[in-house]
Amino acid sequence: MMPNSITPKTDVKSYILLLLGLVFWGMMAYLMGSMAIANGPNITDDFCFAWVGKEYGIFGGAYQYYIGWSGRFFSNVILHLNPLIFSPDFGYFKWGTWIVMALSLANTLYLSKNIFQKPWWNPSVLWSALIFQAIGWYTIPGFYEWYFWFSGLFYPLSFQLVILFFNLYYFEKAKWIRFFILPLVLFLLIGSSEITMIFFSAVFGCLQLYRVIQNRRIEPELWILGIVWVIALALVILAPGNAIRATKHIALLDGLVEAAKNAIHQFYLFLKEPLFWLMNIWILLFGTGKKQEYPVSWPLFLGLFGILVLGYYLSFLPISLALDETGIPNRTLSLLFMYLLMGSSFLSFVLHQKLAWSLPSKAHFPVQLIIMFMILPNMHFSKSAHLMATEISSGTALQFAKEQKARFLALQENKDESVEIPAIKTKSAFLFNEEISTDSSHLWCKCIAKYYDKKHVRLKNN
Repeated sequence: MMPNSITPKTDVKSYILLLLGLVFWGMMAYLMGSMAIANGPNITDDFCFAWVGKEYGIFGGAYQYYIGWSGRFFSNVILHLNPLIFSPDFGYFKWGTWIVMALSLANTLYLSKNIFQKPWWNPSVLWSALIFQAIGWYTIPGFYEWYFWFSGLFYPLSFQLVILFFNLYYFEKAKWIRFFILPLVLFLLIGSSEITMIFFSAVFGCLQLYRVIQNRRIEPELWILGIVWVIALALVILAPGNAIRATKHIALLDGLVEAAKNAIHQFYLFLKEPLFWLMNIWILLFGTGKKQEYPVSWPLFLGLFGILVLGYYLSFLPISLALDETGIPNRTLSLLFMYLLMGSSFLSFVLHQKLAWSLPSKAHFPVQLIIMFMILPNMHFSKSAHLMATEISSGTALQFAKEQKARFLALQENKDESVEIPAIKTKSAFLFNEEISTDSSHLWCKCIAKYYDKKHVRLKNN
């Protein structure tokens, strides 16, 4: 019989790494959960979607947006699920942050479980899920817009749909999942974001084309996915609202060059993130903890690399060719950042499986500890984490939320048709995005007025 002291050795090492990973993840999770308590509707867009949702209903509002602004049919529904439609109480906005955090963690755990082929409570599975989610939190440039702006929540949901699709496509065998759930996820995925639509279509489309050429036939499952895919693409691309939204007119060649410049610049910023390198070094050295035969040849590996580059570049075309944006919004850059993180992680995993060389087993734990102790200090350098910590500890966030709630409650109870509301005195650097205008004809003022059944609403002149 083996001594009891031998059995826990590997487990102890795994649990030490898990504990460090939990600290890294838990710090940001605590800050996000605490800050969510102070969250409320944003002046930008939230009241507009709330008013339209109240006026036309959730699906009716989504249709109005589809014909008047954007073909993102699934995101249009999400946008019109604004909590203000159901209640004027701002307290429900915190649930949006908490729900997206929980869904993201569950989805990432599901992916880790499938990759490691171990139970979800295995320390390696837990560690990898926590670290992947936390690295996104600490590094994405549009952190506020992803988790604390209700009208931006469809961005992280869009990313999670891509992860869910690949989870189901590569790991689930049940026919009801492959012939019903998988097409449904694909349909929602295409209608969630133009960036996701283009990136996913380029990557998955090329992979399926290779599969068809290799097998010399189209399997029934792919026929179903292909039909759903084409229908969803048509719904997005042919949406009447796209013509209204696409106010930018630029020559094709100029747009292609601009997209290339933007892609290169943003990739450079991505490469400057130390967490990107640390995560990929970990995967390159350790993978899932075991070497196995991997069918990807070097030419195919280069092909996969090229497909990811193509998808990444094409994702910049909508803004370069049609959407008249002042720069690229941080929420969009965050989506591209996460696709780069996911794509580079996959390539690192393939390289790990293919390379004959591997780190001696005795060196695994010391090297893993070194990498973890290099990951942990990045908590301090995260601008989002620093802002949240400062505003929670100082009470600024809660005071801002208190003032915000009080002035809109006063507006709701005011019987006058034209109302002036006071400016926020305590401005949260994290939650405060924009103040309403002193001009009642401004869009945000009109949306607030319509939501509260007023004729005019504007900011009081001081």
